[in-house]
Parts: sequence; structure tokens; C-alpha cells
Amino acid sequence: MTTNRFWGPANPDRRSVGRRTVDFYAIELSHGGRYLRRISNISNNGLLLEDRLNAQRLGGIMELEVPRPGGTPVRVKAEIVRIARGGQLGLRALDGQGLSGMGGTVDL
Repeated sequence: MTTNRFWGPANPDRRSVGRRTVDFYAIELSHGGRYLRRISNISNNGLLLEDRLNAQRLGGIMELEVPRPGGTPVRVKAEIVRIARGGQLGLRALDGQGLSGMGGTVDL
């Protein structure tokens, strides 16, 4: 059985606010390309996404277009604060951008 629960000591980079399970795609903007990234949970200041093909590093910055229901997507810069097995990346939004209420469809 696979679980998304994290067992271990508290990490200061971990989100301390409640998370919401979601299932939608954001677009990563990288080197002039646009890449779909599946988001599996979100909180007001962070998210968990899947990136199984790239070798990401802690502290790296990703730029994402995150959809909003019934609105234009929001560009978010986020720092990679956790890398888990299976290609899951924990990201923290930078510049105080809130992520609550995000999700929906994305135009490619």
C-alpha cells in the first residue's frame, strides 16, 4: 500500500498549514518550454508535484503557471524544499504568493 503520509522528524521547511488533496496539472516554464506537472496536494504556501523525468535539486527554483477556476492562470515561482522517492517534489511558493483556491483546467 502506498501512502502520502510523511513519517519522521519535523523539518522547518515543511508546510505547517493544512493541505488539501487535489488532482490537476500546472505548467512548468523552463528554457522556453512548457511542461505539464501533476499537482497532488496544495496548501496556502506550497504544493506537491510529480516530476519523474528530471533530476531536480533542493533549493532549485521552478516557475509554474497554476490554473484558477474560472480565471487566468497565476505565475508562481517556487523553491524545491523536498524531494521524495518516485519523483515527488515539495515546493514552497516564493514572494508571499498564496496558492489557496488554485486548481482547474489549463490551456496548452
